[in-house]
Amino acid sequence: MSSLTHLHDDRPHVDVATLGASGARVSRVVLGVSGWGGSVDAERGAEVVDTYRDAGGFTLEVGDTDGGVAEELLGEIVGGRHARDEVFLIARSGRGSHSVPVPGSSGDTSRRALMAGLDASLARLGTEHLDLWLVDGFDGVTPSAEVAETMEWALTSGRATYVGVGDVPAWRAVDLSHELATRRIRLAAHATEYSLLERSADTDVVDAARTRGHGVLGGSALAGGALTGKYRHGTPADSRRAAGVVPLQPRHFGASARSVVESLATAAEGLGVHPSELALAWQLRQEGLDALMVGARTPAQMRVLLRAGQLVVPDEILAVLDEVSRTR
Repeated sequence: MSSLTHLHDDRPHVDVATLGASGARVSRVVLGVSGWGGSVDAERGAEVVDTYRDAGGFTLEVGDTDGGVAEELLGEIVGGRHARDEVFLIARSGRGSHSVPVPGSSGDTSRRALMAGLDASLARLGTEHLDLWLVDGFDGVTPSAEVAETMEWALTSGRATYVGVGDVPAWRAVDLSHELATRRIRLAAHATEYSLLERSADTDVVDAARTRGHGVLGGSALAGGALTGKYRHGTPADSRRAAGVVPLQPRHFGASARSVVESLATAAEGLGVHPSELALAWQLRQEGLDALMVGARTPAQMRVLLRAGQLVVPDEILAVLDEVSRTR
């Protein structure tokens, strides 16, 4: 076999992972739909979900930061086409329109705001419970004990089966984990940005998860589209970045990111695959991650992302990508 040989299963399938030391079983590739609010209608969204489900995927993730539009859309799709017990629903609270953020903070994680946010999400999704509820961000004011109490309420009231956190420092996840442990509750997951262009989680989040036993969900896997390669020579007029949906992030699109994107594109061309596919294949091989959260707006995009799980990448290619992403 040539060093650049790659193989695909003719029928891509999504593997199953367990979140940390919990019993929560999720798809290794999680379909995130938070960006669907203004760009995907119910018909197109249903096609994407069907494509994902046909490959064995069953885990769907959504946030409430667009006023709940994406949640309503997902609720319509799931309620009309899929039995509730056939899917694992992940929703996030803490940054939504119901919150009154503290100036200079990221959202509102007070008991009042989180309770209102969770109930609003359940209503929009058309379900009585979430399989995993993620409390997003940290407002800089609410103590961990209060957040833990609210998580306990969500579990004991039947509104959530598992609880986790999203986009918080490792110390916050550990603090919450300790608070929950006093209530005999396990923090199931920590969702955090992770990609070839953002590996800061390697230094603390992953180690904290191993120590405390919670799983890690890697988000923004394609770095706002930077790792698709479509922005290498400019901004396409029909892209989400051109429309202002995806803001300019220097760590994704700045000079220091170009060497990573070019290395990825060159390797993908040699393998005869899409850069997105290779970026996700690399990520799926990172030992610190339990699952990845990816977004797709069309069935074609979904199929590309699904193929990443079956892509066989030579070790030397993985090593090069690892090196350039660490040293940029």
